[in-house]
Amino acid sequence: MGGTKLTTFIPAPVTNEYQEITELQSNCGYFTDGNSTNKILLYDGPFDGEALDVYESFLYKTKKVKIDFNNKSNQNIVAGCNPQDYLGTGGDYINTKNKTIKQIGDQLWNESSDMLDYAKRCYEYVASHYQYIAGSWRTLAEIIQQGGGECGDFTTLFVNLMRYKGIPARHNIGVWVNGGYHVWPDFYHEDYGWIPVDPTFKNSNPSGDYFGRYDGNLIILSQDMTTFSGAGFSMKNEPLQTFYFWFSYDTGSGDVQGTHKTSKDYQVTHIQEVKTTAGEASPTFSLIGIPWNKSLRGIYIAKGKRVFMK
Repeated sequence: MGGTKLTTFIPAPVTNEYQEITELQSNCGYFTDGNSTNKILLYDGPFDGEALDVYESFLYKTKKVKIDFNNKSNQNIVAGCNPQDYLGTGGDYINTKNKTIKQIGDQLWNESSDMLDYAKRCYEYVASHYQYIAGSWRTLAEIIQQGGGECGDFTTLFVNLMRYKGIPARHNIGVWVNGGYHVWPDFYHEDYGWIPVDPTFKNSNPSGDYFGRYDGNLIILSQDMTTFSGAGFSMKNEPLQTFYFWFSYDTGSGDVQGTHKTSKDYQVTHIQEVKTTAGEASPTFSLIGIPWNKSLRGIYIAKGKRVFMK
């Protein structure tokens, strides 16, 4: 397979309203901005052997968020984030001119006392009027036609209703520390900053309150409907959130296959407290107590902190 050129894209987490990321590193390739709030690990080079590992590692600290709506100085926002970047359309996923979105949005807007009330009505409407349907990420038209979807689709509906009324809103996607991934929306209010909501959780638990609440149990890999063009490879009108990695190859022969391992490969039942003593080396363990092996990727505990190794 000599002479093959390989291009890979892997979403890289960054510090945002819901997490702090430090010591972001990779074994090869380089990090580049996907947009103003997202990064991508890009490898664009030769592939001359039978296997090539491309991975990143980092330390993260998650943030729990519970908006106090009685405190208008409670700003949930980080420097460098411009809410106006999260308006407008996004191909087949964000279409504020969609007839159904306009009809629902106008109905709920007329029933609302203010913007915050409108947002809560949208969150409750999406949760109660659409059903959870397993399947791949759907376009807005497909969600409406099928009457529901998965977490990313519930998020798409909410974001469309927000943006239709000129309210900044976006998708957030992350991996659970105990496996799998989840997508949920937030929207911007000048008094509170970014307000997290979860219509998918509300759908499965109608009596629960997931408005203004984020429990801090995800590693967020990307926000919004990111597109990327570079190194002769272009992704347009595609939600960057739906991939763990992309790759392509040319100028060679043979088959190239990719394998991606994250926390979804580990079913975590509990996380034990890790105690370290100053001046002593601290071993690194997986969340299920397995000592770190360089051949394995996932979430590990090192020096009392969670380490995400891809």
